[in-house]
Amino acid sequence: MAHSGSVIQQDTTLTGYVLELESGEPLPSVEIKNLATGALVKSRTDGQFSIPVKRNQRLQFEYPGYRTDTLVVVEFDIKRVYLTSDGSTIQIDEVQIQAMTDSRLAAEIKRAEEEGQFTETSQQRGGVRVSPSRWFSKEGRQARLRHKRLLAEQERRKIDARFTPEIITSLTPLEGEDLELYMTKYRPTVDFLSTASDADLRLYIMDTYAAFKKLTPEQRADIKVPQRENP
Repeated sequence: MAHSGSVIQQDTTLTGYVLELESGEPLPSVEIKNLATGALVKSRTDGQFSIPVKRNQRLQFEYPGYRTDTLVVVEFDIKRVYLTSDGSTIQIDEVQIQAMTDSRLAAEIKRAEEEGQFTETSQQRGGVRVSPSRWFSKEGRQARLRHKRLLAEQERRKIDARFTPEIITSLTPLEGEDLELYMTKYRPTVDFLSTASDADLRLYIMDTYAAFKKLTPEQRADIKVPQRENP
């Protein structure tokens, strides 16, 4: 009996797949945690995972937008774990995005990239190929849309960090509505700011301010200042 118990308590690696219950599609980046040891892994793009676990220990499966589930390990055959939606769609609106910290925003971008690509390894060709069924799935489209919106917010923050009212008013007499119109019309791109020095930015502001002064009242009226909600 002692020998049998020793075998039962051996460390063993459990392998399985995490799938969405309704569609049967693999769920990438699901966090699988051994509640006894704290060991943590994430499912791959094809939903597969492998984690060290002992018999009778519990694994927790956690994924945003889905009910957290647990599995008691009693056998070590390949497991298929199905997660069900918690009823809250994984949608991120503009206010939620704006309220994120920079580190949370970066983490959400990385997760959306992983979920939206839906790639799988080709054993025959030794490379990576796109899985059409996953690429065109509802989850894939939603992830890519989230990725686009999250990237747009990240770019906005990079621009706002340098193209500020303070630096513009230090170089020009602009204020109030004119300042808003100027900042909307001549908002620089991330590509420009990624290589521009402070001197380059000051020169850009002076040049575009000169162009702004030449705008007719009609041209100024055509500038649409974006309306943003406060987080």
